[in-house]
Amino acid sequence: MCEEGEVTLYSSCFAVMTLHYLGELSSCGDVMLRSWADYINTWQDPETGYFLGPEIKTEELTSPKHDYEHIAMHLTAHALPALDLLGSRPAHPLRFAKDFLHLPYLREWLDRRDWTDAWLEGNNLLFVGQFLIHLRDVEQMEEGKAAIRFLLQWLNSRVDPRTGLWGTDGYCTPFVAMCGGYHQLLLYYYEDEDVHHKERLVDTVLSLQHPDGGFQSRGGGGACEDVDAVDILVNMYKRTLYRRTDTRIALRKAMRSILSCRMDDGGFVYRVGEPFVHMGIRKTRSPKDRSNLFATWFRVHTLALIGEVLTDHPVSRVGWKFNDRCSMGWHRPWNKETHALSCRDRYGDFLRLGIAKPRRLIGKLINRISL
Repeated sequence: MCEEGEVTLYSSCFAVMTLHYLGELSSCGDVMLRSWADYINTWQDPETGYFLGPEIKTEELTSPKHDYEHIAMHLTAHALPALDLLGSRPAHPLRFAKDFLHLPYLREWLDRRDWTDAWLEGNNLLFVGQFLIHLRDVEQMEEGKAAIRFLLQWLNSRVDPRTGLWGTDGYCTPFVAMCGGYHQLLLYYYEDEDVHHKERLVDTVLSLQHPDGGFQSRGGGGACEDVDAVDILVNMYKRTLYRRTDTRIALRKAMRSILSCRMDDGGFVYRVGEPFVHMGIRKTRSPKDRSNLFATWFRVHTLALIGEVLTDHPVSRVGWKFNDRCSMGWHRPWNKETHALSCRDRYGDFLRLGIAKPRRLIGKLINRISL
């Protein structure tokens, strides 16, 4: 996950997406892109359709909350958009996901969601929705349409009108709900489903920002927590006129917090001063203040999202791209000429000085971890 770290399939997927966001993926050349896609596909289990990299196949998973099924779905959810960006598709069908096409099974699975851990469940809900969309759009399975509709209706029936999130009606804090809600809201945006209680959703997310600009509950920001909040704010900015000035102010503060997590090699850390390990998977460990691909991928994506709103800022002129299919990292861009420019930012040149640096980090890592 970091430059001197061990080989993981996660790192290859995060590198693909980061290069794509920066508009640099095509410069790798067709031969390398095909080889990269072939490499990712070598890790797909033909029996189930899961993508199981060395971080799963050769390690004992130790996280008490992230079990094998969750991590297998999580890794598969990142392999799919990476393959799509490489101009490829999975070598085998997603056989494990086909159970969710059957509405009685899907209903029973949904009713077992535990909103006391809405963050974890938000991931699970996105995975299932993403896989159903894949079955519908890529594997051309008609049953996917009804299953996706059922999933969205189930979510509509359980959203808390006081916050616009799931789980805040007696199960979890608004912070945990926000970190979870980002995920299932991606399904709403991708399917052009109306988001309920938009104004309350904006209020809730804005209330969670710390004075330092980050959204992590302890302060200091976090790569996941910051993108969860920013993605919601940016998408609501496009859907309602409510508190737009407050949203722009919050995004400027968030951008400065994100840039404070950029290391000398141009990459990013999850949190300054802390080591990182992804869901307890040993092979993903990186020392404190050492750039890693997970944090770099998410923080670059967060800057790209902010550029959708702060159109006066150099961050909006990088030429960002987003994932093309529903996944973490997907976003539907809009025409920046259709809304007024936000006020000038005196920190505007800060990003211009360093935005290209993550490319050097990715370039060094490609040869080590992807092929």
